[in-house]
Amino acid sequence: MRTRRRLSMLLLAALLAAVSVAEGPYQPPHPVPAWPDQFTIELEILIEKYGPNWNSSGALYYDWKTKTFRSDYIGWCLPLFGSEKPSLTSDNYSCSFVATGGNMFFVNHTASTWEDNECCLFAEGLGCVAPDWMSNCQYNGTAILQGVECDVWWFPGTSDPDKPCYGYWDSNDTAHTPVRFFGLSSLGPTILNYSQFKVGPAPPNVSLALPNRNSCFKECQPSLLSHTSGENPPLSPHFPWPSCS
Repeated sequence: MRTRRRLSMLLLAALLAAVSVAEGPYQPPHPVPAWPDQFTIELEILIEKYGPNWNSSGALYYDWKTKTFRSDYIGWCLPLFGSEKPSLTSDNYSCSFVATGGNMFFVNHTASTWEDNECCLFAEGLGCVAPDWMSNCQYNGTAILQGVECDVWWFPGTSDPDKPCYGYWDSNDTAHTPVRFFGLSSLGPTILNYSQFKVGPAPPNVSLALPNRNSCFKECQPSLLSHTSGENPPLSPHFPWPSCS
């Protein structure tokens, strides 16, 4: 349960650091790429239970030089504690997850400026993932995804390498451009599609510092993080999702 909870939390922070709980490095018969020390990338979020016509957007700002990343969810925030009746509309607010100083923080965009947003400690001891995190994954060949030839990586411990519970696809170009991440969140199977990959520091208007710092070290409460209510949206039997079974 603890491992699954950590994986779900990390999925919310851009489905990045789940590999930090893998059981040691595995050396695949393929060169293991590493992320650049600094980059920005845009996200498209897909939730299986919300069907094929729903998506949301976000962005990830990664800076290993300061061991920090910030993952923004724009106009919709994935509920961390889930709900028996998830809603398409009740989580329509923006939020961020910031990993810095070896901890993970939740930021609710309640103010007009980043510095004045509400902030709380989401997961103590859960920090920024290292650029070489794929050394904890297993190589699973190639696939064409969104018209791009990709290398496929999956996490040790899943029963079927063709249908992993946590998988990562990156282009086999020289930049190893991220293409997709798949995993389980509080709402079930979740996909992040990546685009607009830019190597270098975060834009000048994006702060990687914690907002309202004096309040950030209070522990997050479910009432702040989960706002779901309403009826279950219909599932789509025709949506081509990976399976964890």
